[in-house]
Amino acid sequence: MSDRSSNRRGFIRVPFHTEVEITADSRTVLSQKDLDVSMSGLRLTVDSGDDSTLAIGAVCNARIILAASEKRVAIEAAGTVVRSEPGSVAIEFTELDLDSYNHLRQLILNNTDEPEKAEEEFSSHWGIKPPHS
Repeated sequence: MSDRSSNRRGFIRVPFHTEVEITADSRTVLSQKDLDVSMSGLRLTVDSGDDSTLAIGAVCNARIILAASEKRVAIEAAGTVVRSEPGSVAIEFTELDLDSYNHLRQLILNNTDEPEKAEEEFSSHWGIKPPHS
């Protein structure tokens, strides 16, 4: 990935494998496949087919399951569908509660090859939004 595309994204993306649930327009897309996640959003692989696509621009809720136990820990975020095609959905986060923000931050730190760079990004951004240019 080039520096240009990294700068455009604003945050490091990390691969992760877990259960994810996206709900938009009373439809739910589930995935237990590949997930790329950053502080500003996610892209996940879903079973391909027309039923896996969501309307671009749709307001949605994302739920990333972090623990499979009686008390399932999850990152919960409000967002907007920014890309959707058979086999892939991308969400830009618009809102995270404090617990979810902290879980997401830790998930990224634990899974990146560049924790120092991730810490710099966290310090230079206001929450989940990149700094204004």
